[in-house]
Amino acid sequence: MISCYSRVSDVSDELSAFRETEENGAQNEPQAAMRFSCELLMFDYGGQTYAVPAACVEGVIPWKIPVAVPEAQAKVCGVIQDRGRVVVVMLHPAGSAEPGAPIEAKRIVICNTPRGHIGLPAMATNTVGTVELMSKPLPWGVYDSKFGTFTYLDPGRYVDD
Repeated sequence: MISCYSRVSDVSDELSAFRETEENGAQNEPQAAMRFSCELLMFDYGGQTYAVPAACVEGVIPWKIPVAVPEAQAKVCGVIQDRGRVVVVMLHPAGSAEPGAPIEAKRIVICNTPRGHIGLPAMATNTVGTVELMSKPLPWGVYDSKFGTFTYLDPGRYVDD
């Protein structure tokens, strides 16, 4: 029995030493080096929050019914015309909806990509602001911020996936 108590004490001492090392290490590293700042537009769709780089957003417009495109990819809802440009509207912001799934959107977030304009369905836009993250966001990654949890999207990657 005495040896069990001494083992608990040893484990407790090791844990305390580990915590001190972690706290001292965290104090010695600059906080700015651990953060990545990015300007994002955040919006809601299907009970989830999504974010896109604010620099690629051309605008947010009221929902328009897209015209179907024969033989388009399954994740494409159709196309619309906005201010003289053709915008490819996706079925779902993350491209994860089944073909023929109903779209419940009130807005379209228009994003400029190297291959043209992409429209992402949205129920509501939340904010455009600077978000501090621990690392550079990766497409389809889920992140937590002061604005809440969101899925990061890169509109330029829809055509590649």
